[in-house]
Amino acid sequence: MSAPHSQAFPTGKLVLLAAAGFLTMLTETVPAGLLPAMGRDLGSGDALTGQLLTAYAGASMVAAIPLVAATAGVARKHLIVATIIGVTIANLITALSPIFWIAAAARLIGGAAAALQWALLAGYAMRMVDPARQGRALSIAMGGIPLALAIGVPLGTYLGDIFDWRLVFLTIAAFGFLLALASVKALPAVAGSGSSGGASWRVLRLPGLAIVLVGAGAFQLGHMNLYTYIAPYLGELGTMLPVSGFLFTLGLAAIAGLFLTGIVVDRHLTRVAIAAMAAFCLAMLLLATIGGAPAILIAAVCWGLGLGASPTVFQTACARVAGPQIDQAQSLLVTIFNAGMALGSAIGGALLDQARSTASL
Repeated sequence: MSAPHSQAFPTGKLVLLAAAGFLTMLTETVPAGLLPAMGRDLGSGDALTGQLLTAYAGASMVAAIPLVAATAGVARKHLIVATIIGVTIANLITALSPIFWIAAAARLIGGAAAALQWALLAGYAMRMVDPARQGRALSIAMGGIPLALAIGVPLGTYLGDIFDWRLVFLTIAAFGFLLALASVKALPAVAGSGSSGGASWRVLRLPGLAIVLVGAGAFQLGHMNLYTYIAPYLGELGTMLPVSGFLFTLGLAAIAGLFLTGIVVDRHLTRVAIAAMAAFCLAMLLLATIGGAPAILIAAVCWGLGLGASPTVFQTACARVAGPQIDQAQSLLVTIFNAGMALGSAIGGALLDQARSTASL
């Protein structure tokens, strides 16, 4: 199951995995900064357009376990490349969609591809290195997630404001195509398990895994509840801070959170997890009760620190608990993660509609 370990640390190959995570996370979250423009063009309002994020997360939630089970014997490199291609096709269809429902169908395709990719990335990265360097490898491979939030989403929002939201998705599709070509050439071969992998739910018996899954789902529910609708939320607060500026600040803090987590997570996993969740809760409290420009910036930093730490924290905890059953455990983590994301986006949309209905009375 393992790739041969080389003495040289495989930074370049891990960066490719990070780029794959960047692609899938960017694809999932970039509509959050483009909601008004997409809604106008596709003939849907903010709340309905926000369900494009729900569709992506929902497809990931449903697809993770069966796809991991069905592909257990397939070489991991082939699967990673296939997921990149799937997400790329989804972006291309979204860019060309004349109506909302075609874009929603494309998001289902992308979400299913992302589910398989996220279930495999951690195990793939950890099999490239010896056990003593697995935490470092995991932090690099997961680095694409905060980078997507720090650079991709605000840049996509900015380009959507300047040019057109369709150009944003076409650019992401082009990046995905180039990434697929590079991955075919450079990623190492890692064999599948050779078994059906159909016992994913049985890993819930592993001590501690249920706690990890509950924490991951709760975090994602809270995060996506507001993140999906951050553009209209900031607009209704009346802040002078542009959405792209808020997302850029959040993303830079997320990079810092990822970097700091990578340094200390192997020795202080529990403390890092508590600190990350506390920072996130503080951000939500500031946004809910104060709302002025200084508080909004502080909230963006706290939110980003927690968000940057969370992928490594939950993936590392899951890997420690699962051991050799890492792919099955990761498929459950992806399922719960995306259940939280889908539910968070759906609840956020309902709350947004309710608030606007109440305000119009």
